[in-house]
Amino acid sequence: MGEVKWTSEQMLAIKEKGENILVAAAAGSGKTAVLVERIINKIINEKIDIDKILVVTFTKAAASEMRGRILEAIYKEIEKNPKDTHLGQQVTLLSKANICTIDAFCLDIVKNNFFEIRYISKFKNSRRH
Repeated sequence: MGEVKWTSEQMLAIKEKGENILVAAAAGSGKTAVLVERIINKIINEKIDIDKILVVTFTKAAASEMRGRILEAIYKEIEKNPKDTHLGQQVTLLSKANICTIDAFCLDIVKNNFFEIRYISKFKNSRRH
């Protein structure tokens, strides 16, 4: 498989620094590939740990696919740079990385900050599947 040819919009999403980004496009347009490349770029070039990056998707399948692709990309980079301890550490940190659905992220915010809203409810720790 050859080198990926990114569009100018995709390159902007991959390389943009100092900003949060939203990648919205049609199915099959390469959103997952762009996000994986952005994350790998941040891990390699900016030395950001994967567990410091928030990645939110709409489906559990997309979140799982994203996690798998990121792991695969990290391993490819480790093959190129086997002495890079930062890359090796990312494999371990990936299990703690916040790569989830938007509803799981929001639920996590509520569960971890319910005391801030000073409201007591009958909130149960259950998730709908």
